[in-house]
Amino acid sequence: MDGDFDESAWRDRLRTHREDKDDFLAGHPQSPIPEGEREAFSGLEYFDLDPAYRVLARFERAHSPDVEKLASTRGPPQSYERVGVFGFELDGDHHTLAAFRVEGAESLFVPFTDETSGDETYRQGRYLDVDAAGADDRETVALDFNLAYSPFCAYDDNFSCAVPPAENELDVEVRAGERV
Repeated sequence: MDGDFDESAWRDRLRTHREDKDDFLAGHPQSPIPEGEREAFSGLEYFDLDPAYRVLARFERAHSPDVEKLASTRGPPQSYERVGVFGFELDGDHHTLAAFRVEGAESLFVPFTDETSGDETYRQGRYLDVDAAGADDRETVALDFNLAYSPFCAYDDNFSCAVPPAENELDVEVRAGERV
């Protein structure tokens, strides 16, 4: 945990984030919840907020980013620019996650699976969007798994979503963020 971390403010921000997401899913025209199911939608299930799942990660930028094709839940593989790797400690062990850039996005895209995938969380994995704009090689960045979310295909099979690559399979339970 970093010295500037204000847990009370963090909890307030995440509660507001969850409320805003539930409002979007319940009524926005672009919600992935099928229109006929929105009226009955009462909000997502989440793990309890836990600051232990907000970890400081060392970002190692790729010196010459490669374009990788990630499998998708339907349709052809999707191309992403692999821009670096986050290294971090979680549950007493060292882990890494590859980070990708989606064209036009300011944040980094980090798809992952963990030991809760298919049981307590969406079987195809979850995503993190990490604000790493301007992150230099070996800079420390906060990865907050409390913000882990299910892709739109978790709510409607008509969406095509990137499947996390094998290198982003965590061999630990990440009991944070959105649940099934």
